[in-house]
Amino acid sequence: MKIKVRQKADFHFIGTGEDFTAELPIDAAGHVGGKGRGFRPPGLLMYSVASCMGIHAYEELHKAGKHVENVEVETVSATRRETSPKVFTAITLQFRMKGKDVTDEDIKAGILRALTTSCSIAVMVNMVTPITCKYEVDVAGKKLTGTVTAPAAKL
Repeated sequence: MKIKVRQKADFHFIGTGEDFTAELPIDAAGHVGGKGRGFRPPGLLMYSVASCMGIHAYEELHKAGKHVENVEVETVSATRRETSPKVFTAITLQFRMKGKDVTDEDIKAGILRALTTSCSIAVMVNMVTPITCKYEVDVAGKKLTGTVTAPAAKL
C-alpha cells in the first residue's frame, strides 16, 4: 500500500494513494494550529477501525450464509490519555444492522471473528487498546442486542 501526504499550508496536508484517486484533506487539531480544513489523524484511525470492522463483520456473516444489510458502525467512545502521547486507551463500537434468519450467536461469532482475525486494523489496534463491540440487530421487528469483547490481540 502506497500513500503520500503533502503539505498544503502550515498544518494542512493532502493525502493521496494508489487505491483511490481523490484527495483526502487532513488538518491538525485547533489547539496546535489546525483550522478545520480536513480530517484529524486520530479521527482517520477511528474511521479505519469502524469501516474495517463493518466490512469484515459483514463478510464473516455472509461467508456463514447469514443475510444482513444496512450495516452501520459508530464509534460511541474512544478514550485517550490526557498526557502525551495521547494514545487511545479504550474504544467502543456500536453496530446496527438488519438481518434475516440470524441469531444472537451468529452476530456474536461474526463480530468476534472480524475483531480477532479478519479485520487487520482492529487486530493491530486491539494489541494496545481494548475494543468492545456492542450490537443491535433488527430481525423481522425483533431486536437482538449484545456485546462482544476480545482479549488483547497477539500475533
